[in-house]
Amino acid sequence: MLNSFKRNKESFPQETEDGKVYIAGDKLYFIDHGYEESVDLSILKYAYVEILSDRPFLFLFDYQQHYICCLQHGFAKAYTELSERFGFDDAAFFKIANSKKEQKQRIWIQSQKKNYHILDDTNKDYTEGFEVLSQPSQFISWDTSYDDIKKLGIGTSYTSEFDTNYFKINYPVRIGSLVMDELEFYDDNDRKEIAVQSFFATLNNGNNTDDSYKELRKLWMEEIPTKVKDAGYERKDQKYLSFDLGDISLSICYTYDSEQYDDGCTSLSISNYRDYSDIILRERDDLQPESTEIITFKSLLQFMPDYTSNAKVTAKPKLIEKLAGHKQALYFNKETNRFGFTSDQYAIEFACSEVEQISIQNVLPAKGGGYAELSIKPFGQDYSTTNFYANQNELDEYAEPIEKLLNIKVIMPEPYYNC
Repeated sequence: MLNSFKRNKESFPQETEDGKVYIAGDKLYFIDHGYEESVDLSILKYAYVEILSDRPFLFLFDYQQHYICCLQHGFAKAYTELSERFGFDDAAFFKIANSKKEQKQRIWIQSQKKNYHILDDTNKDYTEGFEVLSQPSQFISWDTSYDDIKKLGIGTSYTSEFDTNYFKINYPVRIGSLVMDELEFYDDNDRKEIAVQSFFATLNNGNNTDDSYKELRKLWMEEIPTKVKDAGYERKDQKYLSFDLGDISLSICYTYDSEQYDDGCTSLSISNYRDYSDIILRERDDLQPESTEIITFKSLLQFMPDYTSNAKVTAKPKLIEKLAGHKQALYFNKETNRFGFTSDQYAIEFACSEVEQISIQNVLPAKGGGYAELSIKPFGQDYSTTNFYANQNELDEYAEPIEKLLNIKVIMPEPYYNC
């Protein structure tokens, strides 16, 4: 094959750069910024040839983006093997790889069958939920929780190679007049007793074009009339529309390769914006005055934790309302060795034993404004999670009292500019 390229006067770029490209089994190995990286060829989705800063690259996508420089040693041999295996568009590859103009072109995409269809009958029950086409079929309310949906026997939990947890419905699903082969949701939400916050699917019309986007656009523009300027945008590089059903949103997105990469699929997402705070905001009278100490904050702080995703968020204890009034506070329960920070209705609560340190970081005004940030770093976690935002330096006076009350180290790193 390599000799046939030469006979046809097609030539690979000269391999002048350090590094080695080679294939072993279902893995392609290459050097990127001094490190050996690999592509899983068994799950390869699409390939491009691209010129970046006068250098030719083979771009491969296996659910991660990989740029393989065509100037590395062994590239010609590896490309030849890839082309034989997948059927790359060699004419397009050589035309662009031997040019200097910044450009790109898709040279291969995985064939996929059409994985959805639209019913002739109009169905508008998408405001209520979706139908799982099992035997017998089951209609699932959008209010069904993460915990409860797994008890219905309709799907499977799995973990991706990137350690992301998902739940996949194992039957076709009908949403309104649209029937799709599968539907999934991310199963990494910390709070399991509330409704699933979002579902997603990837739709392909069988020929890897934007026809899937056009079909869904036509369907929902007729059933949920809206204006493009109010629902999203339709540009040369990407088209996105969100159809508002009040507290449920259906969104479709198709990306072209003028700026990014075209995978031939429409991304469908369903977002749930319903209020489930009644699950959280139940009266708490578990704190006792004799075992509770508090620090109140003088100014209004922006409380960042979200009850829909953070299981540590709870209702503000009744005693704190009595002791702090309308002010936000830090409270410490000496009996349980737990503490919490409050907002107007909520609190986020921790066991002292799980927290390594608390940080108060001031950010100086530059391109953006100045502010302060109070964060919690649990043991075993490489990063801190923000609890509050405040005006610059407003939290400084609380560092010492917080450390003394909780016996947890409070650090104040050097301020940096908000550039």
